[in-house]
Amino acid sequence: MSIIKIEEAQEKRQQKREEQAGREKAKKRARKTRERQALPKMTPGKKLAALGVVAVASVLFCYSGIRIIDLNQDKAEYEQQLAEKQSEYARLEKELAMIGTPEYIENEARNRFHMLKDGELLYVFPKQQRDNTR
Repeated sequence: MSIIKIEEAQEKRQQKREEQAGREKAKKRARKTRERQALPKMTPGKKLAALGVVAVASVLFCYSGIRIIDLNQDKAEYEQQLAEKQSEYARLEKELAMIGTPEYIENEARNRFHMLKDGELLYVFPKQQRDNTR
């Protein structure tokens, strides 16, 4: 019988593990190299075509972005116009509700037709013209 020292056995096992890890790393490197070599190489025509596709996509992307900005500006303008029309509509609704009242009729007769009540006087002043010689 031979006597085996524990330290030597541990060192031999450690060496075997390191050798096996080294072989696995080499296999992995070789596999990656084969995979890289198996990939088809791009010809100059394919590179040019890919560049053209990227250029067209970039132009379309920029155009779309500009168009979105323009549409957002148009939307803001239309929303402002809508708010103005809604306030105009509210004013006209209010005026429509007042049309049949005696106060409205009297106010319109005085403002539009310059009608007066008995005993009232109407003073008409000439409009002053601006003096442009100053």
